[in-house]
Amino acid sequence: MPEMNLGDVVIHYEEAGQGPLALVFCHGLSTNMADNFVQGIDFWREHFGRALTWHHRGMGQSPKAAKYSLPLYALDMARLIDGLEIERVVVVGALFGGVVAQQFALDYPAKCAALVLDSTSSELSLRRSEEYYKSSQAQRDNPNAGAGDPESYVAANRTVAGLREHPLTPRLKNIACPVLIVSGVGRNVDRRDVGAAIMSRHLPNNRLELFEDSGPGVFRHQPQKLQALVVEFCREQGIIAG
Repeated sequence: MPEMNLGDVVIHYEEAGQGPLALVFCHGLSTNMADNFVQGIDFWREHFGRALTWHHRGMGQSPKAAKYSLPLYALDMARLIDGLEIERVVVVGALFGGVVAQQFALDYPAKCAALVLDSTSSELSLRRSEEYYKSSQAQRDNPNAGAGDPESYVAANRTVAGLREHPLTPRLKNIACPVLIVSGVGRNVDRRDVGAAIMSRHLPNNRLELFEDSGPGVFRHQPQKLQALVVEFCREQGIIAG
């Protein structure tokens, strides 16, 4: 993957195509999803002209950084697309990447043509927040090499856990771009805790689609159906040609 030095951090990315509009994928706490995206990157390039995925700071092939915060993850994406001379983006954010996508849309509205939020949320219950804190502590105690830099993984988990005390929900009314919300409602999904319904109630311009028999991360469980839905949604919104 090529890389871009942003000054305080180096970001690895993969892209295909060219042009002022791009579909950008933000992975979850594992970069495996970014690798899966690359396998289908030609599909997105064909429909959007340009497609891009990247590794969050401290994850995958992006080296660890001195600081971590939700605004910094969003800033990394903004600086990356500026450096690549991309004017507007359709951001597909899965799980943790969906949290980053929301922050990006709030901080850089002029750059955001649309959002696709996959199996993510704008807030967390106390139970789910504690689960993320426990996961971060487990990684610190017994590092998993596949998760990247341990401290970076801990920081990302705690960023998500912090949605309990600092939810994005009250600010969702400020996201004016069209948003496609997708979520699995089948295996390994706690219906009481699905953030899709929360976001749908607060985003002013959204469409909610639930996928039966899909686990967290519709992108990896039903990729072809999601691809078709994203293209349909962006055509309806006039973002890409029909």
